[in-house]
Amino acid sequence: MNHYISIRPSKDIRTNYAQISALTRTSPVAITVNGKEDTVLLSHEDYIDQQKYISELEARLAVYAHLAQAKDDIKLGRVQDAEETFDDILSELERLDV
Repeated sequence: MNHYISIRPSKDIRTNYAQISALTRTSPVAITVNGKEDTVLLSHEDYIDQQKYISELEARLAVYAHLAQAKDDIKLGRVQDAEETFDDILSELERLDV
């Protein structure tokens, strides 16, 4: 997607929709009302790409938050031996089987 934004008056939506639609395939189009930018139009493909990108960033952010929490836990000594942890998990599972 090109970062250049085309600027068009709102009346062009009614009179030149096909042209504006074609423009959104190459760059976003800012629609103006009374000379001020009011709305930005994107192609459907660019919109979907942006939504996917945002979702990927949110997932990364969640992982980073977990890593930061884990780092804090280690610094503060909130750790447990792996063997002990697995024993605790197995004990819990055995209790569920009863």
